[in-house]
Order: sequence, then C-alpha cells, then structure tokens
Amino acid sequence: MPRNLRYVTPYSLQHVSDVIAQNRYLLTPSSELNERFIGVLGRAQERHDMTICAAVVMASHYHLMLRPRDSKHLADFMCFFKTNLAKEIGRRLQGWTSNFFDRRYHSITVSDEEAAQTKLLRYVLSHGVKEFLVDTVRDWPGVHCASSLIDGSPLEGRWFDRCAENAARQRCGAETVNPEDFASRQTVTFSPLPCWQHLPELTWRRFVEEMVEDIDNEGVLERRVQRKKSLGVAKILAQDPHFRPGEVSKSPQPRFHTASREVFDTMLEVCRQVIQIYRAASERLRAGDRSTVFPEGTFPPSLPFVPFSRGAEGILGALGTRGHPV
Repeated sequence: MPRNLRYVTPYSLQHVSDVIAQNRYLLTPSSELNERFIGVLGRAQERHDMTICAAVVMASHYHLMLRPRDSKHLADFMCFFKTNLAKEIGRRLQGWTSNFFDRRYHSITVSDEEAAQTKLLRYVLSHGVKEFLVDTVRDWPGVHCASSLIDGSPLEGRWFDRCAENAARQRCGAETVNPEDFASRQTVTFSPLPCWQHLPELTWRRFVEEMVEDIDNEGVLERRVQRKKSLGVAKILAQDPHFRPGEVSKSPQPRFHTASREVFDTMLEVCRQVIQIYRAASERLRAGDRSTVFPEGTFPPSLPFVPFSRGAEGILGALGTRGHPV
C-alpha cells in the first residue's frame, strides 16, 4: 500500500503521534525514562530549531504539537528524535532489542481556526484523565506539558552524548569510562498556539490553566457517571514496560483537524491539487523527462526535496524562525 504524500504548509500546526511497537508499555513513566525522553526531545528541538506547542507521553505512545517550516524540516526532526529515542530508551533503558516503532509517525495538519487548535490542545492535555488513569492532569507521572504551559517553566532532562562516550571507550578502554561524564542538561521550551501568538503571555497561559481545570472537573463527573476510580500513580509506575495489551481500540485518523466543514473542504482540495500535480510530474519523470518540476514542499522520487521559493505565509503573515512574525 503506497504511503500518503508528505506535504506540510509552512509553519502550519502539526499533530504528530506515534505508537510503540506492538503497543507495548515501553514508555511507562519513571524518573529515569522521563529524564531521557525530555533529553532526546530537547536535543532534537535545539538541533533542528523546532517550535513545540505541546507534548504528552503515555505508556505506549506519545503526542506532539509542532510547527515545522516544511515537510523536510519535520522529517529531519522526527528522524533524529525517533532514532535516538529508540536507542536511548528502547535498547539502553528497557533492553528492547527488536523494533521500537512498527511504522512511520502520523502527522495531521491543524487549520488556522482557533476552535480547531484549542480543541486539539485540550485533547492532548486530557491524556491520563480521560482514560481513568489519574484524577487530575498534573497527577500524570510521565512527561506532560501542562505545568510548563501554565507557569512557563521548561521541561528539563538529560542528554547523553553517546558518540563522545564511544570515542572515549575506544581511546581509554570501556572499564575506565563513566557514561555520566557525557551527560548534559537539556530543556524543552514550549510556544503558544499559532492562534494565541498575538496574545500577552499571561493571557494564553491563563487559558491553558482554565482548560486544565475544566478537564479535571469533567473527569470527576465522568468517573462519577461511570462509577469508576482512577488507576492511580502507584499502579501506573508498577506496570511492566514489556507488557503487550491483548486488544487495542483504534479509531480512524482524520485527514485534517478543522472546526468547520468549509475549511476542511478547502484544505482537502489544496491537498488534492498538490497530489495531482505531483503524480503528473512523477509520470513525466518516469518517462525520462529530467527537467520536470515538482510541487514546492514535496519529496520527488529519488531527487532532492523541493523547498518553498516564496516566504512562508501563515495566519500572522510572513513568518521567520520558529514561526515568529518578521
């Protein structure tokens, strides 16, 4: 089955999610795992200058809200992030020798509508509470962006420079090398949603706080209606990371996150036009025409990525580094 065409409009908000192989609980929270996950994510953000609006890590999957410059920026970021996550957490921390991920990450474009962006943020923030795992959003013992979005404090973790460590092992011998000597502090910094970027910082942070309080209150009512209790932090931390659930409920992924049908239809039509032009160019290329032109922001087969020639345009006009107006 062919993969969908990778196409990201400049600095558009992307909902990125990924699931661990076989839905195993290899991301079960622990102080060591949290530090390493944040360290890898922070290093990827610093290396690729990626704008991150939200991040939540569950036992078997994670959610990110990103604002990449284009498809290549997103692909490079995710390649570095997933590769190092598999090595650092899968192989070194959890002792998992098989594939850490079964498939490519899933990315969904979010429209410029405030209702669409805030709805998605609420969905991401509600993880832990909506599954009856913890009573409140802040109770989740794993990596969660809620506190950072509310009070502005960055997430802090540790990044291990394994290249320098391995070089030292070759020079000095493995028995003389301490991995802790190659660890450094790394932070993940969060930015506001694109629809909130024009607001004062205290204002949009208050919006997030109100959203979290609403999620907590809704969780209380839902547990009362369902007559259920949360699993609790102690049982979450005691889970076997290699556990494989028997059945996993899967819901179809939307093509886009929008608040209205009109915007969805518009985004779908743009995507269809890009795909149509791409397929026509691909046919000409297979026929031997090496001068054929592919749409901007796409990956031609066996050819370099085609960057956008015009300045990136978003809801705030021209955007520069990390989506800030220029």
